[in-house]
Amino acid sequence: MVSLSDLPQPAKNIARIVFLIIVIAIFVAIFQFGKEYLISKGYLSSTNIPRKAFIQDLKFDYKIIRVVDGDTLEIKRLDGKAVEDVEKVMKVRLIGINSPELVDPRRPVECFGKEASAYMKNVAEGRVAALEFDFTQNKFDDYGRLLAYIFVKDSGLADNNVRFLNEEMIKEGYAYEYTYNYPYKYQAQFKLLENTARINYVGLWSTNTCSGLKTPVGSPAN
Repeated sequence: MVSLSDLPQPAKNIARIVFLIIVIAIFVAIFQFGKEYLISKGYLSSTNIPRKAFIQDLKFDYKIIRVVDGDTLEIKRLDGKAVEDVEKVMKVRLIGINSPELVDPRRPVECFGKEASAYMKNVAEGRVAALEFDFTQNKFDDYGRLLAYIFVKDSGLADNNVRFLNEEMIKEGYAYEYTYNYPYKYQAQFKLLENTARINYVGLWSTNTCSGLKTPVGSPAN
């Protein structure tokens, strides 16, 4: 067997570089796995910057006036101006999630649709909110709904307790991760949270609810 000492110097240098690259790759993989595990357990924020600094930069300029279903809300600005200079009341479709169907007249009500809508109403309706847009996505969808991540405060503007609705709906098993055409900012985190909810049988992933299936309510499989 040829040892490293038997190789010519250029080959030795290449071998050392390859070994170093492998070691770095292993450390990066371990770090990423550890980070994703801590995010899934809620010990770290899923945002790409520290949560405290990120929250301070958010502008809570909106109020959620109605929950349409588990992934769509209606908002208005607190100052009374038109949202995005379009209209005073606007529907917002949450980026990166898809809750079971409830209100689409073209499709049947799906398993856990009512529960997802009720949960969203409990944590969002009437709350002040901040929007985060994503340059990787369109500003509006094909139905004219604003596309955004939504953060809410439970008890008004002075409240420091901020909830990330898109993330929470997946984490608590009320929505699936959903990628439309292009990867988005929080895609990796949302996929990880969906997987964690699935393997722990949370919400719609439970065998006592939907087993993760988009089954129409009232069907034999339900």
